[in-house]
Order: sequence, then C-alpha cells, then structure tokens
Amino acid sequence: MNPVSMLSIGAIAVTGTFCALLLRRQTPELSLVLAVVTASLLLWKSWSALVTVIDLMDELAALAGLAPELLHPLYRTMGISILTHLSAALCRDGGLDSAGALVELAGSGAALVCAAPLIRGVMELLGSLL
Repeated sequence: MNPVSMLSIGAIAVTGTFCALLLRRQTPELSLVLAVVTASLLLWKSWSALVTVIDLMDELAALAGLAPELLHPLYRTMGISILTHLSAALCRDGGLDSAGALVELAGSGAALVCAAPLIRGVMELLGSLL
C-alpha cells in the first residue's frame, strides 16, 4: 500500500464520518447506511494490502516448507476477525452496544473453532518432540 492509497483511505474515512455525523441528527437510519457504505468502501480500498499480507505469508510458508493447508485456518480466522470488528462497530454506531458485544463474542467463538485444527496440529507437534 502506497502513501497515496493511505491518503485516499483517510480522506474517505474522514468524509464518511463527517457526513454521517451531520445526518445523524436528522435521519439516524440514513447515517447508519452511510456508515455501512463507508466501511465497505474502506475495506475495498484496503483489499490490496490484505492480499499482499496473504501473499507474504504464503511465501514464508513455502520457505519454511509448510503445507498451504496449515495457513487456511489462519486466513479464515483473519477474515472472521475483520468481519467481527466491522460488524460490532456498526452495531455500536447504530446504538446497539449489546448487539456489538454479542457479535464480538460470537466472532471469538467462530475464530476458535476455525483455529482448532491448527491448535491441534501444534499440540501434536509438541507431543512428538517430547
């Protein structure tokens, strides 16, 4: 991600936040829709950075001689984490703090379920070393 991309992401975030704050007084529903659109646009703009990180992780795994299947739970966990954070923030923006907390709880559980095969593999590796 280059500085120009980061500058555009910052500009989108500030503009979306400012517009949402202006709309919140008159039409809170439209303000929430604008927040969802802004978050979606920011995720789309930062997608190249996420792909770059995944490519780097694939290269490092290949250098270490790890099977690509070992990284799939990690990628799923990263996706769950991003979606959980965005969903909880949008719930809180809409005034549903308890729903945001429950989204975070469900996201934590889903991440643990996705990471279970990886944790199991690490435990088996440690068992074989002992």
